[in-house]
Amino acid sequence: MQPGSLLSIVTPRKTPRPGALVLIIRWGLPALFVVFGLVMLVLAHFHLTGVQDNAAEANVFVTTKLSHDSMLSTIGVAAIVVAMMIALLNWMLRLNADEADDRAQEDSAREHFRRTGRWPD
Repeated sequence: MQPGSLLSIVTPRKTPRPGALVLIIRWGLPALFVVFGLVMLVLAHFHLTGVQDNAAEANVFVTTKLSHDSMLSTIGVAAIVVAMMIALLNWMLRLNADEADDRAQEDSAREHFRRTGRWPD
């Protein structure tokens, strides 16, 4: 199998299984924030008018009176956004780790080529 062939791209890598703590942070933490956000939205009866009014407000220094439902819905939406941010950050870190492994393999292949004059299979 050639390093750049389609089969090498499609074939899954042999990576070690992540530990329990990694899985909890990768999947449990965003899920916890989503559940918390949904609970806040249910408690607020999905009352999103306060969130929309505050987002449309041009002057951030003017305070508008928020109802209890609006405050809960704002917290719920914020928790769901935080969950998405955590999930995206985990995804980007995993991509970076894969790229670092690829770079290390490429460096070792170049070193082998320098020593032997032949590219490793």
